[in-house]
Amino acid sequence: MSGIYFASGDSNANVEYQTISTATNEISPEQTERLHDLISKAQLEKLHESFNASPNQVVGFTELRRLLEDVDVTFSDYTYNRLFLKINQNRDFMIDWNEFVSYLIFGFQEEDPSSQKEALIMPISTAPSVRKTEHRSAVCCLALLKVKSDQTPLEEITETTNYSFGGEDSPENSGMWVTASHEGQLRFWSAHMEPLRSAVSESIHLKMPTWILALQALSDVSIVCTSSTERELRFHETIASTFTLRMVIRSLPYAVYCMSYAFYNNGKVHSKLVLGDYAGNVRILSYSPYLRGPFQAKPGAALIELVWADVLRGRIPLLVPREYINLHNELISCVYYSLHMNTLFASAEYRNTKKYRGRCPGLIMVSNDDRNNFRIPLGVTVFYVSEIKNILVTGGPDTFVRIWDVYVSSEPSAILTGHNGGIVAVFVQPEENKVYSVDYHKIIKVWDLQEHTLLQTYGDLVRIIHHSEMDIKYYYHSHLRELMVAGRKLISIKCCPRVRVDLTDGNTHAAPVSVVLYNRLFRNIVTCGLDSYIIVWDPWSGRRKIIMKNCHTKMIYGETIDIEITAACFDPLEQFLLTGARDGSLKIWNYNNSVVIRNMSIQPDQEVTAVIWVVDRILAMGWDRQVTEFNDVVGREYGDPKKWSKFHTDDITCADVKLGEGVVTATYSGEIIFWKLETGQPYRRYNVMDPKRFIELKLSRDEEKHERRSKRMSSLSAIARMSRMPTVGGSFNKPDEIKDYGANIPVSVQAVLFLQKRPMTKDHGSVFISLDTGIIQVYSHHQHGGILSQFYAVHKLGDCVLTMATDRKNRFLYTGTAFGYIKVWHIVNYCVPEAEKIHVCMPRLRLEFIFLRKEVFMPRAKRIVRNQPEPMLVSSYKGHLKAINSIGFINLPKIIFTGSHDYSCRLWTQGGRYLGTLGTVLPWSKLSPFERAGEDNRAYRLPPDIKKVASSTTLKVITGVQYHTPVKRARVSEKREDDREMEESTANDLKSMFDKPLREPILGNHFTLPGRSAIEQRIELDTTQLYIPVYTHLRVHPSTMMDNLPTPPIIGQVKAENYLKHYMPVEGKVDPNTSAINIREPQPLQPQQPQVRYKGGAVSSSSQQKPRKSKTKPS
Repeated sequence: MSGIYFASGDSNANVEYQTISTATNEISPEQTERLHDLISKAQLEKLHESFNASPNQVVGFTELRRLLEDVDVTFSDYTYNRLFLKINQNRDFMIDWNEFVSYLIFGFQEEDPSSQKEALIMPISTAPSVRKTEHRSAVCCLALLKVKSDQTPLEEITETTNYSFGGEDSPENSGMWVTASHEGQLRFWSAHMEPLRSAVSESIHLKMPTWILALQALSDVSIVCTSSTERELRFHETIASTFTLRMVIRSLPYAVYCMSYAFYNNGKVHSKLVLGDYAGNVRILSYSPYLRGPFQAKPGAALIELVWADVLRGRIPLLVPREYINLHNELISCVYYSLHMNTLFASAEYRNTKKYRGRCPGLIMVSNDDRNNFRIPLGVTVFYVSEIKNILVTGGPDTFVRIWDVYVSSEPSAILTGHNGGIVAVFVQPEENKVYSVDYHKIIKVWDLQEHTLLQTYGDLVRIIHHSEMDIKYYYHSHLRELMVAGRKLISIKCCPRVRVDLTDGNTHAAPVSVVLYNRLFRNIVTCGLDSYIIVWDPWSGRRKIIMKNCHTKMIYGETIDIEITAACFDPLEQFLLTGARDGSLKIWNYNNSVVIRNMSIQPDQEVTAVIWVVDRILAMGWDRQVTEFNDVVGREYGDPKKWSKFHTDDITCADVKLGEGVVTATYSGEIIFWKLETGQPYRRYNVMDPKRFIELKLSRDEEKHERRSKRMSSLSAIARMSRMPTVGGSFNKPDEIKDYGANIPVSVQAVLFLQKRPMTKDHGSVFISLDTGIIQVYSHHQHGGILSQFYAVHKLGDCVLTMATDRKNRFLYTGTAFGYIKVWHIVNYCVPEAEKIHVCMPRLRLEFIFLRKEVFMPRAKRIVRNQPEPMLVSSYKGHLKAINSIGFINLPKIIFTGSHDYSCRLWTQGGRYLGTLGTVLPWSKLSPFERAGEDNRAYRLPPDIKKVASSTTLKVITGVQYHTPVKRARVSEKREDDREMEESTANDLKSMFDKPLREPILGNHFTLPGRSAIEQRIELDTTQLYIPVYTHLRVHPSTMMDNLPTPPIIGQVKAENYLKHYMPVEGKVDPNTSAINIREPQPLQPQQPQVRYKGGAVSSSSQQKPRKSKTKPS
């Protein structure tokens, strides 16, 4: 239907709706109908005055055109028709000022770049990776030996991309994880948590075990630094899989609690190791990384050992120290040094609220000699500095996440609330504008950095980590975008990972794509998915214009559940969108502003499989086995729907319409019914298993019972008759590869397609029916018509056609299969009378379809149809890894678009070249709705996922390149005498070996079969329960007690001793609340009796001192 006429307010004006496909020679397609590019502010004000001066402040078709011409905005007839239909959203063909302005507003919203940033999936959407730490105790420290620094000079900062080519994930570029436990054990892991090696960091002087407090990796010099309760800093070299102690700094004033490291990749700036201790002091060790600085190996000095006082005196010239004494009054919880700002950040927790009255300096920023205090109640536990955004994110015990401007310390720019516990980790993804925070209860929350809104709450860590584990360590790998969580287990969580373009081009939806439609009025593509999303795309620029989430929902036990969208179509003027869902609901959308206009429904919980929108009527069908008709007339749209007669005995799987003539519906059991569109009465009924048999359109109880009993069961005789049925143009030969497929399984209809250009005669095949056996049957929808032919549309066993489409003139048939293949068939001369057949120019088809060109070896797709004259297969290639659910065609640019179960919607030229995937992160090649795509002779690439599994035919079709490799044939030469003698001797040996039967015993005299038991043991299994208790049926020998060996006298004597006899009684005050046993200092021993004491470093008070025990008895 190329033109639809409607009367406007002016009785002399008619609006003719013409599409791109309309045959007209007066169209100037290069002219755009976008008013946004043509109208100015002065012109808009003049139009406003003209609207106010119009009767009732509304204008009709001709009046609006005259108003636009008054402000020097002119359009051709074709372009103005499209513009008027876009503005007229009320469908009354009268436009008021609100409609006119709304059209301009929605046009500017489409150009908003923020709409491109909205993600389809949650920031944390993949399952975490979990493995054991292999430590004897929980991990207390976590560090990363980086390949590249997180800090980059401003002049070297490049624009970040949201995709990677796969090399970033290699071990050479990802770095190496280092974990440590308190007892001094260190383990090295690859970036993907594969164990590499283990080592031990211990004191070289003390004989007692160490106690590790902090761990830091000095990546640019390949050093791992550890701090311990002995007030030591140990620097271990990790070059070439070694772990050698290179330097030890002893006798620090206080033990180091936390460390941080800052360096540049170029090595031109001094690297800085920042140390925060228990007394609130911060110390910085800076050095040049050139030639590994102070850690360079020198002959004769394998280990450098010194005290902190020597470092301050400059004993090592390459190591420059700096101290910030009493920067905080509490222990330092987190430190960071920004090389770009040349600024030190240090935070501390202040639990004593009465002392500081809630205005404690939780974070102090030191730049040269200037100090800025960020006053936060209860202090700061963790913070994150983003030099790119110039922001500071803090988190502390008060459960609030604060976002600060680095240079404004008076008040935060935003406060994010929602956590129920103290914040223990925060980090920022500046390229994604997201903030991540983790609280004490192991709950991760993701926030939008610009809108300051909550995006996701992730609570899987509560399930993975035991509730008794509280001291959990977190580290964010900014290069891989992974959050590493360490405790008793190692857990890796991907946070907004980059798209691997070496594996995929990206996804269009977050779930399988169910329907893909092209709107000829707005010239955009609309995709609907099983994620209940509706997305509007601009295929010419690859941009996402509008995204609508949670389109169909259902409330179940107080929770909102998304319902999958299973069917969709446009209205006749293509201004509105109709969608049907799995729960039987239908919605009409003005998808330009994401507004639902009308809600409808068929029977509850009955999936909608097909929807049809014709003039004044809406038809919906699905699992309710009948057609439901809704009114689309103003004033009657809210009446009760009309139910067509229920002639189907199984669920309806697909349907299609021939405008002005009829409707065809098909079911899972293979029934096909043709209906009159005007009256809704059926006039023909077929069954695909026996299409020649006449089936009377009569419902009775006996017939319905018989149909229900025999549904989904195929008949061998029916299949045999169908295989012997003659076809148009010759006999029908069944390929050998799929000869018996479908003989004993149900035959259902997967898709139906009406050819709109073919007339309603009994000699024209106007309806294509796709079966799950891979066969496409062709019917005539005439009252006296029937099946005309059939052909095989697949070349693999088990494949079938799921969706079909055709061009405007019905010259080509485009099919998408369950295995992801796209096939193009030439159907001009298929199932038409001999008088209407035309000559086919094969050289022209070979120029357009490279599939038709000759090859040395015939591929499988050609072998299947080599005996099939019509229809002619002109292209076949694999377009998706999974099933293709929807396929369509854009006429003027000759573009095929497909929606698949692999979450993607892809665009192809008619010849098979790959144009792109909607939603890809890669740059989009510009297309035009008025020029044919694929005309240039450039090299086309393959989709990365198809490239790994593509056949030679797919490679040739998608790339458009055919390589001619001449095959050298070996010359036929006479056999030599030596070869003949060898063949004769081999033949004689084989004859002597296999001509005579083997004699008994075959296995020789050295093997006997074991004898069978005389008593037959029958085992009766207990099947009364849900499971079979296997171990209760096993017969085992009873166990006997073993005699205990006598205990030696010396061991019995040691066992009877009491170790408390070796200690002196307690003298002085004993505090039972702080100490279970208060041991008195032993009396000095005799000079001839030596003693050995443990000399341990104290952290701060007696709580860190350990009891000392002498080896000899006190006198």
